[in-house]
Amino acid sequence: MKKLLRYSLSVIFAFVASVSFAQTTFDFDKDYKTLFPGLPGVSSEESNEGDFNEATTCTVDGIAVTVSAKEEGNPHANRIWTSSARLRMYSGTLTIQAPEGKQISKIEIAQKKWNANTKVDNGTLDNKGNWTGSANKVVYSIAGNTQIKTMTVTLGEGGTPQPPVEITYTDVASVKDLLANYTEDTKNLNLTLTNAKVTYVNEYNGTINTYVREGDAAIELRTLGFNMPVNSILTGKVKVDLTFYYGVPYLVANAGTNDESITVTESTEAAQPIEATVADIIANKYLNDLVTIKGFTFSKEEYQEGRFNYYANDGEQKIMIYDKFNKVGGVAELTEGEKYNVVGLYGAIFKGTPEIIPTQAVVPTSTGISNITVTTADNAPAYNLAGQKVNAAYKGIVIKNGKKMIKK
Repeated sequence: MKKLLRYSLSVIFAFVASVSFAQTTFDFDKDYKTLFPGLPGVSSEESNEGDFNEATTCTVDGIAVTVSAKEEGNPHANRIWTSSARLRMYSGTLTIQAPEGKQISKIEIAQKKWNANTKVDNGTLDNKGNWTGSANKVVYSIAGNTQIKTMTVTLGEGGTPQPPVEITYTDVASVKDLLANYTEDTKNLNLTLTNAKVTYVNEYNGTINTYVREGDAAIELRTLGFNMPVNSILTGKVKVDLTFYYGVPYLVANAGTNDESITVTESTEAAQPIEATVADIIANKYLNDLVTIKGFTFSKEEYQEGRFNYYANDGEQKIMIYDKFNKVGGVAELTEGEKYNVVGLYGAIFKGTPEIIPTQAVVPTSTGISNITVTTADNAPAYNLAGQKVNAAYKGIVIKNGKKMIKK
């Protein structure tokens, strides 16, 4: 009897759960026939053609998923692919709309790539794109390259939308204090910057990497949403989240990020690079800062046919020179075994090897005679037009100190 009662209760609870909550999965990675039943195409060949590969909206179980149109100035379109299938966005909005009277309580995302600067205007969002809350519509503001394989949407049975959660921010006095006291991902920091110099700005695939130096500490600000040109000075407070990527810290935007409490003063005075060695970089000194390394030996290694990694070597120690972002270093043309100088940004670690991003052309280390001074004197010898040396009594055109003159 007790066993039967337990079984009956479990059936009732399962039934209640199925009534109260419903899950719908959008499988952008495989299930294009379900997502786009009105479009022709039964094979991968057909899925490569026409509008079938340019979809911007789909609806399953009454839940609509829509990506916004391509933004002006962005060469790439937002779209739901059906070949090499995924939902892919570069910037704009991703909207999940529930049927009328229904509330979304959870969105779970399996992604190939996720932009950490993504925001939502309600509920709670983690750094992998998963959302929780209660809303009829959820709008993601995408700030950079994002690729979603599947999305599971959980619905409730209506209810009252939850009010926005009040966020408490932790004050951080400086970049140096930030790096000393926070060694893992941390949300909702209110960082004070004092005369922080923007040393370098790089934009790649919609992500803007801004590097600043404050005193003897440096940090990257990634796509905060306001202009901080190279060489400018930053003073004030900014709300950010701290994130680490292979041990490299950087700051990203959150719901409170804006430029209302920070002053950006433009300047033409360039930041000076710190003179460093290969050993310094391997010891993780000057992370996220502008450095110069002199007299290293250049080498390259082919990792795929026709593709190379490039290195700065000092004896047995080496670091990578990564010239992909702006291609100003000219490393593909350098000669193996020769010595060079590089000015660049130490901002990444690739498979355990530190990387320098050149900010100007890599140049050979000078080994010849330098500092030759040419002086001119009144008693320098004079020559006639035939190249014969003449004395002070000579009249006519003479050549002295490389210049022609007339002596009368």
